[in-house]
Amino acid sequence: ATAYDTLLRNYPTSPHLPEARLGLGRSYYEQNRTDTLLLSIDAFKNFMTYHPSHFQVDYSQLMVAMGYMRLMRSPDRDQQYTREALEEFEAFLEDYPESPYRDLAYENMQTVIDTLAAHELQVAEFQMGRGRYIAARRRCEFALRKYPTTSHRCEILYPLAESLRREGDPSRAADYYQQVLTEHPDCRFAADARKRLNKGGAAGAPE
Repeated sequence: ATAYDTLLRNYPTSPHLPEARLGLGRSYYEQNRTDTLLLSIDAFKNFMTYHPSHFQVDYSQLMVAMGYMRLMRSPDRDQQYTREALEEFEAFLEDYPESPYRDLAYENMQTVIDTLAAHELQVAEFQMGRGRYIAARRRCEFALRKYPTTSHRCEILYPLAESLRREGDPSRAADYYQQVLTEHPDCRFAADARKRLNKGGAAGAPE
């Protein structure tokens, strides 16, 4: 990193500036600390600013997203960097649909989406535990709308149905219980969803 930075500072007309900026970003990225990851993101963004037509600009965009992804925190913590990672992956897939890194970007973006969906699910479960069923339902609805490809769909659909059941809306609750069974028959909530449907969706509500 020091050597690349020296080149960039001392030789502003060098033909090797693109490679130096990429190398600087990668060297910071590999150190994998919060401070160096932020420096890595800046380096790759600078590359895209100064060399927008370079053949590795797609790689640089990918590495910005990967840098934010490495800064992600667990679902129970603040998700600022996770949201930024998602924005950068989406920008990559939109701007470089033919990139050889497309599959890698999509795979990692799914991890980011699952983390964000898990965060919403944890908040919904917290609200459910305190009897705030409307707030829980809204969190679940937001997660399904915002992160439709998440692997946590079943885990979100079931508490959504439960919140509606406890609000006293058996018809809508039954719709989501049925979605659990139709879309995710092997989900750990499938048996409970089937029991609820057999009781009319909202039997016993409110509790």
